[in-house]
Amino acid sequence: MSLIDVVVAVRNEEKYIKKCIKSLQEQTIRDIKIIIVDGMSSDKTRQIIKEMMKRDKRIRMLLNKKKIVSAGRNIGFKYSKAEFIAYIDGHSFAEKNWLETLYRTFLKFEKRYKLAGVGSTHLSPSDDSFFSKVMDSCFKTLFGGIGSSYMKSDKIEKVETAAFVLYKKSVIEREKITYDESMTHCEDTDFNYRLIKKGYTILKDPNAIVYYYKRKNLKDFFHQMISYGLGRYKFIRKHPETLRIYYVLPSIFVIYSMVFVISIALNYFKFITNKTLLLVSVPFILYTMLNICETVKIVIKHRRLKALISFLIFPAEHFGYGLGFLKGLIGGKDGTNG
Repeated sequence: MSLIDVVVAVRNEEKYIKKCIKSLQEQTIRDIKIIIVDGMSSDKTRQIIKEMMKRDKRIRMLLNKKKIVSAGRNIGFKYSKAEFIAYIDGHSFAEKNWLETLYRTFLKFEKRYKLAGVGSTHLSPSDDSFFSKVMDSCFKTLFGGIGSSYMKSDKIEKVETAAFVLYKKSVIEREKITYDESMTHCEDTDFNYRLIKKGYTILKDPNAIVYYYKRKNLKDFFHQMISYGLGRYKFIRKHPETLRIYYVLPSIFVIYSMVFVISIALNYFKFITNKTLLLVSVPFILYTMLNICETVKIVIKHRRLKALISFLIFPAEHFGYGLGFLKGLIGGKDGTNG
């Protein structure tokens, strides 16, 4: 039995999986198992894993016929016999002291709190695309990251959710907590929240660093935000008490945008006055001013004019997220009309 098992639920990660596994092999804590749960990859992911297994007996590979991440995590968590269990994504990699930092923080605070786990800080890798790095900066602002695990903190603190968490395995087993396989997004948030509802604490350590490869262009990012919005709707439907105004604001933003466009058309055809249009335009003007201010900050931070793309990233995030949330609201329980 190992001290820590790390579960990596993957599907078609041939580009990143070797780097992910190598970062786990190089952890300062050596007493670990690396449990790769493959979601029936159609690329070279499994071939790469098998080659690495030949050189390191700590690596195990399991199959996930359901293909989704939440099912893969459940398979890996059930297989694990370690004292602690952590997870990381296949398109991520960790600092060498990642597990040791989480483990030491858990031991330090377990008597102060009824502690279930300690989460990580995720950053954009140095070799990630410039778009991804700017997107990461956007998420770390209040304008782009409120209510998310991206918000930056310089101290260990209690959180509602965190990414890449190290859990005490006995807590998970005792409370019979598993990932909700009906959720394709916000599954971590749901998992952590059910532990918190049972009286446990989740901490986040800013010194436990995981590097996470993000979307490479605005189109893919926009579609990801739609999925996140739908996932948040499902989570709030399951846990209504978690509803916060900032989760609803993007949907209000979408509805307002439609009203604004209609108002422009009505003004063009003289159905409403310029004064009325100006009044309707006030939220748009305020949002644009705030967007400009945040964009300028990010351009200054990156010292490159290409960072002006953040002016489009913010509305893509808000509009996409809002559309996803509305899709769930209109579609019902599963977020679909069918």
